[in-house]
Amino acid sequence: MTFEISNASVQLGDWIVFKNLNLTIQQGEIVSILGPSGCGKTTLMRACCGLESLTNGQRNFKGASLENGTIVPEITMLFQQPVLYPHLNVSQNIALGASKDIGKSAINQRVDEVLKAIGLPDFHRRGVDGLSGGEAQRVAFGRALMQEPNMILLDEPFASVDVKRRLALAEMTREHLKERGITTLHVTHDVEEATILADRVVQWQDLLAGEQGMPTPKKEETEQ
Repeated sequence: MTFEISNASVQLGDWIVFKNLNLTIQQGEIVSILGPSGCGKTTLMRACCGLESLTNGQRNFKGASLENGTIVPEITMLFQQPVLYPHLNVSQNIALGASKDIGKSAINQRVDEVLKAIGLPDFHRRGVDGLSGGEAQRVAFGRALMQEPNMILLDEPFASVDVKRRLALAEMTREHLKERGITTLHVTHDVEEATILADRVVQWQDLLAGEQGMPTPKKEETEQ
């Protein structure tokens, strides 16, 4: 087990967002939670990474308990709207995810590798203001890969992209997450996106009821 949130509750004022929620994600597993807008998915994601404190319950990461509200560098989050810095070009935005312990030449090499991986090999000097929604989200994902996280949280990251590109991005994202063995929690309202991306899909209401979801068959598995 890599990540577990147990008996977790979040209450904001008089609103109980969720109560006694339990979720376990294994190392390298990709889990998608399906639910409508406003149901509490984003609050759950923020609580998982420490941006929101739990009212009750606890988080465990790699077998150790995390103090409530603690942000762990090994857990990174990709938001619905990509957070990019307009005064920096694409390469510079991606390089922000690099460890400060490596030199400039090593960072440049890693940026080259990441740009090729996300399908933007010639975008080094591009300004981010001129990027399409899909391109901007790829850059944000590339910066997350630069951090070499153990776990990544994806908060409806393709919501602002048209359907065709959204599903293509889901396929690309799954490929890179599985290749690197990154444990992933993904939330969305799109069934097809979740089915493409995840190893296991759970409905929000089922999660609140204690269910952990079902594995999603993949094309490579059904062809065997």
